[in-house]
Amino acid sequence: MGPRRYVFGSRWRVAAPLDETWTFLTSPGQRWVDWWPSLETADVRRTAELVGSAARCTWRSPAGYRLTFGLTLTEVEPSRLVVLAADGDLTGTSTVLFAAEPEGTRLDIELRVTTTRAWMNAAGPVLGPLFRYGHRAVMRHGERGLRRVLAGSDVRDQRSAPGPSTVDDPGAPVKRENYC
Repeated sequence: MGPRRYVFGSRWRVAAPLDETWTFLTSPGQRWVDWWPSLETADVRRTAELVGSAARCTWRSPAGYRLTFGLTLTEVEPSRLVVLAADGDLTGTSTVLFAAEPEGTRLDIELRVTTTRAWMNAAGPVLGPLFRYGHRAVMRHGERGLRRVLAGSDVRDQRSAPGPSTVDDPGAPVKRENYC
């Protein structure tokens, strides 16, 4: 069976202002594994211009499986947008839109990926709901971790530097969900 396509959408809200959220997420001193519990390892290689920065990450799903894939920053509009290319156990793209809100910052995150592991491709028709559950849980943990670290950190002292439903039609609209 061939690769399975998935489109995942999540919306994060954090109480920190947009500029502080952006600065924290793109600062060279921050480590994703320190605040995102589902992320087991991240080998991050930053570039001075952000574009071209890359990370090799291993994620642990609450369903018991692990996924390892690379993320390469392909497009950046400071304080507004990042686009990443994924390769490894998942291939595709991730887009993160940043927006200021009265209570802080909103991040709209969309992943359009295909699975490359044979067992995931074969089991996708049956285990698709489990994969969606795992994605929601991993993202919920990330949002909570980011909220905690931004609430407890003085991110103004960080300096900017490079810093992230099964659908048959990759052009299908993304269902946005709020996992708060």
